[in-house]
Amino acid sequence: MRRILLGTLGFGVIAAILWFVFLRSEGVETVRVVRGDLVRTVEEDGVVEVPGDRRIYATQLARVLDVPVEEGDFVIPGTVLVRMKNPDLDVRIQEARTLLEQAIRDRRGAAELVESTRLLLSDAVRAAERRKHLYEAGAISLSELEEATLALQRLEKDLKRHKSAEDSAAALESGLKRTVRELQVKEAELLVKSPIKGIVLELPPEKDRVLQPGDLVATVAPEARMEVVSDLLSDTMGNVAVGQKVKVTAPVLGDQVLEGKVAKIHPQAFEKLSALGVVQRRVKVRIDLPYSPRLKPGFEVKSAIETESRPGVLLLPVESVRMTENGGRVVMKIERNRIKTVRVKTGISDRRFVEILEGLAEGDEVVRDAGLDLEEGTRVRVQR
Repeated sequence: MRRILLGTLGFGVIAAILWFVFLRSEGVETVRVVRGDLVRTVEEDGVVEVPGDRRIYATQLARVLDVPVEEGDFVIPGTVLVRMKNPDLDVRIQEARTLLEQAIRDRRGAAELVESTRLLLSDAVRAAERRKHLYEAGAISLSELEEATLALQRLEKDLKRHKSAEDSAAALESGLKRTVRELQVKEAELLVKSPIKGIVLELPPEKDRVLQPGDLVATVAPEARMEVVSDLLSDTMGNVAVGQKVKVTAPVLGDQVLEGKVAKIHPQAFEKLSALGVVQRRVKVRIDLPYSPRLKPGFEVKSAIETESRPGVLLLPVESVRMTENGGRVVMKIERNRIKTVRVKTGISDRRFVEILEGLAEGDEVVRDAGLDLEEGTRVRVQR
């Protein structure tokens, strides 16, 4: 019995050793090399803007009377956005109109005096001529001739005085008319109308608010297009160019992806403080975007600029490729359930996949996590 027990125990130990040496395997997750399209992108947050928006500012001190539209409303040119009132302007217009009416009366009165004086002067000229002929004929005395001459001179002076008064009244009338027109222009500015067809973005927050000159009254944006402004790190600008396709996503869009294109790259970088307090050099990039009613100016979005694309190439997840100390790249290929370290040559990559140029074929199976500590020849068990 003892020999049987010892033999059984010895067989078990030998079997365990054999299993540990030859049959033990590591459980690993694997992926296969697939063929697909790879697009390299430069991703950055951006802010939605509407190019060509029209901002209307207060030109005078005024109080908001009425706001007949709401933010987000669609308007056409001439639509009244805000009605305002300037009491001081009303007083000035009334005063100017009163003065203008008086100036018109004065000018008309002076014109009548000029006309009547001209008639009297015409009669006086004829009378003086007659007396001159009579004096030369000896019919009247010299004093009678001089009397007619003095009357003529007085009327000439009166005509000059009345003409000067008429000219002054006409000049005053013209100046007051100009003043009234200018005040009417200011009065018209109190009725704020939309200059374009578009969407109302901003309005006064409340009625009866007093606006100072230079305060923003309203903003209207055209509906045709939008723009995303992104500040890209200068180090990522090497392959970014005008005209490249851009995919724009945002939580408010859900699963919808908007496609735009790079419209403008500003010529100069600037310093910007990151959220971690690091000073970075960035370049402002403007992206043309089709209009979307779900996006509003000021919304934050994610823009992915497609800088390079490779169709139909071999792909692996980026975590499946490990960089060696000398700068090479290797993967852990599965052959006959054992690890085989294979050197590969890679191409471009994005955040998920890397292009495989040499070393693997489509369908080859490799360990998903190249960072695992697995030696060459280690037996593995694939975990599904």
